[in-house]
Amino acid sequence: MMRAITRRIPGLAALLFFAAAAERAFAQTGATAEYGVAGAVVSNDESPIANAEIRIEGKGKATLRITQSDSTGHFSAERLSDVPVMLRVRAFGYAPGAMAVTTSATTHHASVTVRLEATAARLAGVGITETSPDSDKKLAAYRERRGSNSFAHFVDGDAIAQRKPQFVSEMLRTVGGVTLEVGKLGNVLHIRGCSPLVWVDGVRMPGAQLDEVAPPDDVAGIEIYNSFAGIPARYFDRTATCGTILVWLRS
Repeated sequence: MMRAITRRIPGLAALLFFAAAAERAFAQTGATAEYGVAGAVVSNDESPIANAEIRIEGKGKATLRITQSDSTGHFSAERLSDVPVMLRVRAFGYAPGAMAVTTSATTHHASVTVRLEATAARLAGVGITETSPDSDKKLAAYRERRGSNSFAHFVDGDAIAQRKPQFVSEMLRTVGGVTLEVGKLGNVLHIRGCSPLVWVDGVRMPGAQLDEVAPPDDVAGIEIYNSFAGIPARYFDRTATCGTILVWLRS
C-alpha cells in the first residue's frame, strides 16, 4: 500500500505544478483587457460613406488596426489592446477626420459616429467656372511662377493628361524627397517622411492627401515645395514643415 502511494506522488506533483502554471497564465491573460470600437462614417447630411479607411491609433500614434466602412458606412474593430484610441478617417471626396475615443469602463466598448465634410463644400467659395476671372488670375500666376521660380517642382496639366495616371500623385514619383505608399484611397504622399500641406485653388486643406482632393482629369497644374524656400507669400504657413503642394484645377 505504501509503495503504491509513493508511486503516485510524482504524478500528483506534476499535476499541482501544471495547475499552478495554468493559474499564473490565466492571471496574466486576465490582466490585459481587450477593447472594441464600432460606429458609422457619415457625411454632414447623415448619408453613409462606404469604403472609408479607418486607422485606429494607440499610444504614441502606433497603428493598432486599419479597417474599412461597409456599404452602409458601418465599421467595427474588436480586441484592441489600448485605450484611449484615435480614429483617423479618410474617404475619397471628403476632408479627413479624426476623433479621440475612450471606451466604457464597464463594457470596454464604444459606439461612435464620424462625420466627414465633402471636399466640394470646402471649395464652394472658390467660384470656379469657365468664365471665372479669379480662376484665370490664379492660373496665370501659376504659369508665371512655372517660368521663374527655381525653388519649386512643377507638374503641368498637359503632362498629366498625356500620361493618364490613375492617381495624380504618380506624377510626383521623380520629385526629390517624395515617397509614395499605397493606400486604400490612393497613394499616401510624404515629403522627407511626413505629410505636406496641400492647397487646392488657394484653399488650405490641412490633413488632406493629394489624391483625396485632386482627380487627375481636373488638375491644371501642381507646384511642389519641399522646404519653405520660394513659397508664394500668400501660401506660406509655418506649420508646413514637411513641404507645401499647391494644386490648381482646370477652369
